[in-house]
Amino acid sequence: MNIGLIGYGKMGKEVERIANEYNHNVLLKLNSKFNFENVDDPNLVNNIDVFIDFSTPSAFLKNIKYVAELGKNIVVGTTGWYDKLSEVKEIVERSGIGFIYGSNFSIGMNIVFKLTELAGKFVNKFSEYDVFIEEIHHSQKLDAPSGTALRLFEILINEIERKREKLIGKPNGKISPEVIQIVSVRSGSFFGNHSVVFDSIFDTIEIRHSSKGRTGFAIGAIKAAEFILGKKGFFKFEEILFK
Repeated sequence: MNIGLIGYGKMGKEVERIANEYNHNVLLKLNSKFNFENVDDPNLVNNIDVFIDFSTPSAFLKNIKYVAELGKNIVVGTTGWYDKLSEVKEIVERSGIGFIYGSNFSIGMNIVFKLTELAGKFVNKFSEYDVFIEEIHHSQKLDAPSGTALRLFEILINEIERKREKLIGKPNGKISPEVIQIVSVRSGSFFGNHSVVFDSIFDTIEIRHSSKGRTGFAIGAIKAAEFILGKKGFFKFEEILFK
C-alpha cells in the first residue's frame, strides 16, 4: 500500500516507521511548510492509495477538501474538528471516497471505550454513583479536552440517563447532578492518560488507560489504512476494530 502522510511531526514520523515495518510505502510527507500546494509532481499524489492525517485542527478541513478532490481515501487521527463533523461527512459522501476517523487509534484505548460503555450500563441502575473524566497530556498538545475524553463523555451520557451535560474545566459553584466534569491537565511529556472515575459513599471504581508511547497509535492508524483501502464510505475506527 502506498501512503501519503499529512502532518510529519513526531506522530507522523512514528506512522512512517510502523508503515515500513508493515511493508507499506510512504511516498509523500506533507507538513505546514510543504503542503498540497507545493506538490509539483502529480505522480506523487496519483500513486497514493491512502492518506493518513495527523496534522492540526486548523489545517484539517482544508486537507480533507484536497483529498476529496483527488478522490483518495483517508485515515484521520487529528482531533479538535468534530464541530465540523456534518460538513466533513457531506464532503466525503459527495466525493465518494473512503474516510475513517477516531478520537484515539490505540487498540487499548478502544478496549477502554467498550469497558466504559459496559460500566455505564451498570452505573445507570445505581444513582449512588457519580462520575468524572480526567485526561493528562504533554504541554504541547493543541486541543483540550482531548478528543478521547470527549468520546468517553459521549459514551457515558448515552448509557447513564441522569447525566446530560459536560463541564469543562473549573466549576463555578455547585455542580448539577446532570453534569459530568472533564478535567484536563497539560504538563510535561505525557503521551496520554485517561481515567473514568465512578464514585459513591461506598467505594470508587476507576477505569484507566496510560499510553507508553506513540507506537500503539501508529499501529492502529496503519490497521485503519489497511481496512479503508479500496472502500467507500464514512467510518469510525472503534466501530470496525472489533469486527
